Amino acid sequence: MTAPAAPPRTNTLALVGFIAAFVVPIAGLVLGILARNQLARPGNVETGTGLARWAMILGALGSAATLLLMILWFSVFFTVIGGHTA
Repeated sequence: MTAPAAPPRTNTLALVGFIAAFVVPIAGLVLGILARNQLARPGNVETGTGLARWAMILGALGSAATLLLMILWFSVFFTVIGGHTA
């Protein structure tokens, strides 16, 4: 009797990238890209392509939202500061 084959491992970078995308979006984006590159190498038996893809998507959307909010904040800040004269 043979032992059942172990299920394939999930790529660690894909998992960490997915989690990081919620906390530090740019890190999730970078880790997602790195994970996809690792998973695309010939002979790699790990899973996690979907996690890496979502890490890239969420990282890109989160980074874009953060950038837009920063631009909006600076715009409002400098408008308020410029409106007051001493």
